[in-house]
Amino acid sequence: MRSPRLLPIAIDTHAPLPINVQVAEQIKLLIAIEYLRPGDSLPTVVQLAEYLNINHNTIALVYSELIDTGYLIAKRGRGTFVAESELVQTSISRDSLYKLLEQAFLIATQMGLNPFDFGLTAYAVAVNSNERKQVAPLKIVFVESVQSEAELYFHSLQSEINYPLSLVYLEDLQTAQPLALREFYASKLVITPTQYAYNVIQISDPKHEVIGLNYEPDVHFITQISTLSYGCHVLLISQKKSESEKMKQMLEQSGIYHLNLHLVDIESIYQDSEILNHIDMICASQSVFNYMRENSPNPEIVVSFNFIVNRASLSILKTRLVAAQIKN
Repeated sequence: MRSPRLLPIAIDTHAPLPINVQVAEQIKLLIAIEYLRPGDSLPTVVQLAEYLNINHNTIALVYSELIDTGYLIAKRGRGTFVAESELVQTSISRDSLYKLLEQAFLIATQMGLNPFDFGLTAYAVAVNSNERKQVAPLKIVFVESVQSEAELYFHSLQSEINYPLSLVYLEDLQTAQPLALREFYASKLVITPTQYAYNVIQISDPKHEVIGLNYEPDVHFITQISTLSYGCHVLLISQKKSESEKMKQMLEQSGIYHLNLHLVDIESIYQDSEILNHIDMICASQSVFNYMRENSPNPEIVVSFNFIVNRASLSILKTRLVAAQIKN
């Protein structure tokens, strides 16, 4: 949580928009572009009002409305903070749209439009476009390989973007399964982990845009495993060994080299569980986590290998999705 700070908000007293609306919309934007993040503290009503040289009641009204709508939260005796709400997360997920609007405004200023004229023009374009046609949703497929874990990667991605996705398995495409091929070739855009991008591109046709994603362990899991001493033995276990190899690759890309990593699949544990007696930590994929906790001689050393979409990959993906939707 960061300390309160003055916010880069500008007030235009000549604009037709009420001052409270100007302030509220700029605070929403600062949240959307993550200048303000969930948990961050905002200036007090008095601090912000004096900084902007406006009436205290105006800022109090803005804060109250943003609290009611779910952007902010008030904590008694502590202040006002950015909420950790679904609305805030949805707003953040649209950051690529705001970047495109910023680029459009820079072009508009070169043509002599002021902020108010640009806003009116954007509104007119939006209304006209809505009257002429509804934008068809993008047809997007996510291509994964290991079926036992694919849905975990799929749901991790789905939670980050506001677009419907279809899940297709690479093995089904490579063996020309009709249903998989039909779904694949009906799509406008294909998303896949980077290690499969080359294979997917070989199958796709020129109309497909293929976007590769990198996944990485989440911060909580990295913190857990980083505390282990040099040379400790860590078991990476999943349904298939190929998935355990992915887990190792993610750890190494995150800078984890001080541990002895052992890769196994769940079948190996079924056949010989002795290996569990010589391990300092067991990192289990979500598909086998419950089994390992229930059957390990030391369940307290079993942790779930949780991952997220790499932030750089996610930023590229969101920008390309907006561009593809505009083209669509």
